[in-house]
Amino acid sequence: MKKTVLLLGSGGKEHAWALAIKESDAEIISWAPKINPGVAELSIGIIEAGYEKNRDLIEPWIECIDLVIIGQCQPMLDGIGDWFEELGKKVFSPSAKNAMIEGSKVYLREFLHRNNIDGNINFTVCTSKQNIQNAFDKTLELAIKPDGLTGGDGVRVFGDHFKSKDEATVYATKLLQQDGIVLLEQLITGIEFSLQGFAAGNRVVFLPLVKDYKRAYDGNKGPNTGSMGACSFANHGLPYLSYDDYENAKKIICEVLEALERENGPYNGAIYGQFMVTADGLKIIEFNARLGDPEAINTLGLLKTPLLDIIDILSDVSQKVDQIQFEHKATCVLYLVPKGFPEHAKEGVLFDIPDTFKDNWRLAYVNRVGEKFETTKKRSLILIEYGKTLAEARQNVYKLIPVGFDDLSYRTDIAVEFT
Repeated sequence: MKKTVLLLGSGGKEHAWALAIKESDAEIISWAPKINPGVAELSIGIIEAGYEKNRDLIEPWIECIDLVIIGQCQPMLDGIGDWFEELGKKVFSPSAKNAMIEGSKVYLREFLHRNNIDGNINFTVCTSKQNIQNAFDKTLELAIKPDGLTGGDGVRVFGDHFKSKDEATVYATKLLQQDGIVLLEQLITGIEFSLQGFAAGNRVVFLPLVKDYKRAYDGNKGPNTGSMGACSFANHGLPYLSYDDYENAKKIICEVLEALERENGPYNGAIYGQFMVTADGLKIIEFNARLGDPEAINTLGLLKTPLLDIIDILSDVSQKVDQIQFEHKATCVLYLVPKGFPEHAKEGVLFDIPDTFKDNWRLAYVNRVGEKFETTKKRSLILIEYGKTLAEARQNVYKLIPVGFDDLSYRTDIAVEFT
């Protein structure tokens, strides 16, 4: 008998989750304030409503739900996963307390500090204008971060976004007035990488490494975005990452999971660490209580062991985690976005899915209008391709785009430095 999964979320990574769930021969019920049209097509049931602990919303489906997966952090923080566990449902997503590693940047830094976890960055928590002034009197080489969720935006760094004490103070004070708190972090430089995993308590399987590209324009120029694309290699590593740095990243994630269990109870679900290799060793940029976007598209597309089997294996201590397998292929993922994205994204533009895209597309934040799709201010569409090498995967993904397809914008240089 097929299992039924309740999937919460509406972005491109949730479309990737949905495809992986279907590959596990399970049914999907989709819940989001605005349903992703791609997920809707894969679902037997839809709950288009805000995330709230309202039994009436889920009553038509509650008896058939076997598993709940939450793709976005906010409903985790709101305790939706905890609520389903109270209802007796299996949940593969972190509790509200454990999701705070993403939900509060201040919480993460203080958590790392009190648990003596390697890789923390020097930081200052400011709760007054005087705190801000004192910090900028010492140095301007800082990153200014809002405490809560920002959808990949909100961080401002010295050099790129501000160059004077006055500019820095204005922005930090704005965040202070908005949230009552602002985080200032030591500015670090180096090479970034992301390491994701699926965890159940202290049992974890690490996913293939992915490099993403956050800048809006070719040449890694322009404002930061959620991401404009990502790539991974057939050997699941990254050519610029040493064995020691990779092992240290895995060790840090394991230490984080152990410390979270001590403080809040077992961690259950996806976890995602973003790291930087610096002259002073490996540093932690951030943690997310979910898969990355678009890193989820790269890695979920490589599952050899079906997703629901992975969850069952992790939950059963009698089974060995090393039996979980991934395809040894390179991947290249490309985001297509509205013209003018991110600062002046053109809404309301209609576009088709060309036949050349085959089954290699995932939808992000768009509206369905008849047989077409309509842009919003957010990213629109994702393409993914595979290859024996990254050069082949990159060539394949750009080949999907037909000549004259100019309804959406995209970077032309994703992964070019590796090919």
